[in-house]
Amino acid sequence: MKTRVLGIVLGVLAVLFISSVAVAGFPTLGVGQGSSDIWVMNLHDTEDAGVVASYINQIGDQDASVGDTLDPLGNTSFPASSSGLSDGWVGSMVLYSDRELASIAELQWRNQPKRDGWSGAAYSGYSEGANELLFPYVLKSASHKSIVTIQCVDTVDCEVSMSYRSRDGVAVTGNPFTDTIEPDSQESYDLWDPALNPNIPDQGDTPDPWYGNLLVTSSQDIAGVAVVHFQRGYAAAYNAFVPGTDMETYMPFVLRRYISGEWKRWTQIVAQNLNNYEITVFATFYDREGGAPLLTFSDTIPAYSSHWYNTRHGAQVPGGASTFDALGDEFLGSAVISSTEPIVGLSTVLREGVAGASQGLPYGSGTLVYPVLYRTKGGGQWTGYSAVVVQNLDPDDAITVHAQFLNSDGTVGVEFDADIPANSAHSYNTRLGAQTPGGAGTYSPLGTSWVGTAIVSTTSPDGIVGMVQNTMKGSGYGYMTNYNPVEQ
Repeated sequence: MKTRVLGIVLGVLAVLFISSVAVAGFPTLGVGQGSSDIWVMNLHDTEDAGVVASYINQIGDQDASVGDTLDPLGNTSFPASSSGLSDGWVGSMVLYSDRELASIAELQWRNQPKRDGWSGAAYSGYSEGANELLFPYVLKSASHKSIVTIQCVDTVDCEVSMSYRSRDGVAVTGNPFTDTIEPDSQESYDLWDPALNPNIPDQGDTPDPWYGNLLVTSSQDIAGVAVVHFQRGYAAAYNAFVPGTDMETYMPFVLRRYISGEWKRWTQIVAQNLNNYEITVFATFYDREGGAPLLTFSDTIPAYSSHWYNTRHGAQVPGGASTFDALGDEFLGSAVISSTEPIVGLSTVLREGVAGASQGLPYGSGTLVYPVLYRTKGGGQWTGYSAVVVQNLDPDDAITVHAQFLNSDGTVGVEFDADIPANSAHSYNTRLGAQTPGGAGTYSPLGTSWVGTAIVSTTSPDGIVGMVQNTMKGSGYGYMTNYNPVEQ
């Protein structure tokens, strides 16, 4: 008998191409046509995994299914183009297997009205649902729109209740907004389109900029993902948080790069207060080479609020943008956000017209699994490459990690040991090398048509956290996707 071990919310929109109209009055907020490809990895190291992917429409019925057998530690994709579904289909996916799986949803949009017309995003699949989901970074303005997708991962209808609060903790008029979602199906809530989903705040066609957070509750099990579309033509996705009692969040990949008179890369960190009273948080930033922190500051966050710390613009950081001058103009490192009260954190990386988001993580793991990575060329040009980022959570000592880059059949293509200083994060980039021992040439055995996975492990008792950044580019297009690895 097969056991359902992973349910996936299929991001905004679709498995096959669908049209998405522009926002009235703000045509540059149109997102183009979107599709979703799903990557699946077998986590068993000695046994094959039989996998069935079931496509569920928005009333909870299965419209199609496809299957495959994965080698031990192997991966494969279920692309939109192979689903057999028609254009315009919107729904969710549920994976069934006799083995434990890890999965990533990759989203792609074409024909956007800005830049090269392309954008992309990614997020991790879910192994189980929860009764509370928190989205700390939700936006509606002339420059942004958020689309939140909720999947019912229960065997009965999910009755959901949605409460929106501003970035300053002020509850939105009309809370809570309610809806019913059928088993295994999903509903998407576009904050710019109350006609499509009336279960959202309606600010009309010309709102004041609204930045805030969303808490979704249900007596049934639910899962969720948010996608933020930026007016500049890029997008970022992140998994919903399950509110807990953690008082630290680790950000493995933080940038501030102002080079040759231009902003090249920067990061926005979101820290969310989960409590009904104000709290103080402490932010500490470490260089990738280790050593004492380059910057530490504290901030007071009101009840149920989310404050933003942008290494380029400042946002709500005390002292404004100049606070980050302490990092210099070529900073690449990590951050730790802590408090004496429960918090969650999110990191969004912006880079030369592309963006990606990933969760801050509250604790370390001995093993991290990255279910899809790239090292590909086409026509002599790089079309895909990946940065595997790993942060050492030991506050005092360097640690050693063992990294394995695996082929799609689960065999080892490249492996090495690497040392990471205390509190620091290193990046292993399949094209550029970065902090990889031996540099970029270490990955030469993978070739230039490689799509695979990675497993990074340590014996350090404090463990490691990580994220991955996949860069996809070609003739006339380019986008970036970030996601969190699976912990083992």
